[in-house]
Amino acid sequence: MQLNLPIYEQLLKCKNLLIAGMGGGFDIFSGLPIYFELKKFGQNVHLASYSFTDVMALKHGEWLTDTCIGVQGEVEGFHIYYPEGYLSEWFKLKRGEDVPIWLFAKTGVRPLLENYRALVKHLNIDGILLIDGGVDSLIFGDEFELGTPLEDSTSLYVVNALKEIPLKIQACVGFGAELAITYAHVLENIAELTQAGAFYGACSLVKAMESYQLYEDATLYVQGKPHQDPSVISSSVISAVRGEYGNYHLTKRTEDSGSKLWISPLMPLYWFFDLAAVAERNVFLSQLGTTDTFIDVFRMFTVASGVIQRRRYFKIPLP
Repeated sequence: MQLNLPIYEQLLKCKNLLIAGMGGGFDIFSGLPIYFELKKFGQNVHLASYSFTDVMALKHGEWLTDTCIGVQGEVEGFHIYYPEGYLSEWFKLKRGEDVPIWLFAKTGVRPLLENYRALVKHLNIDGILLIDGGVDSLIFGDEFELGTPLEDSTSLYVVNALKEIPLKIQACVGFGAELAITYAHVLENIAELTQAGAFYGACSLVKAMESYQLYEDATLYVQGKPHQDPSVISSSVISAVRGEYGNYHLTKRTEDSGSKLWISPLMPLYWFFDLAAVAERNVFLSQLGTTDTFIDVFRMFTVASGVIQRRRYFKIPLP
């Protein structure tokens, strides 16, 4: 069984596609099923991550800039949080493949844009699929609850600014896995994007797909390494694909914290959008262009969010 990608014909036009995680070490894992499907058909695909890892402390890899490094193979030394490195190790140990994962340090827009441009040039990238584990990258900024959109908005700004890239698509998976986000407003945003012709379709992961099975194996391998904080999003997606429902906890991280989860069949769905259309509607992006550090991004967000008039809260009106 294959993943029925509605954007497959668009992706086929790319000679060198970059699948990039929007924010956090596990976002790139959400792109793995797509990566495996495309590789199966001979597509040249690369992986990158806007990382939560202490990138500047890494000692092994290929530096492109002062804040961008490609890591590959088995992990050396002790790392508190390093999912991208252990993902490359999984490729090496489980599949015998040398797959570099490119890490962007958690900076503001200007250094991140420099890093993306360096990587685009280095790999001759002509298409970018920006992947979000969760759906808070679809917030416009006036929702009642916003989730955690800072990293996503930073990545969205930067990739949208790469005017030389002909194909830029935003993808999300894990609907319902995040706390403090008004999902009724996210669906309202998707409806607006659909009216604008910017929604490219959806598809779902199922257990029978080899691409899903590889994603699950890679995720559980990395989450099982010492000191690697498990991903709530990926754990929730895996739980949903397995058929779990409601307040089910795959990891002790959510169980011990007392979090109430809502595992549902919506979580394995991929949603695909025209990236420029999403960026156009994000009210925070116009403030991000001069940021250098992530502290700059946080300060901008704090000021901007304080003056935005919010939509009124309402739940998804299901009986």
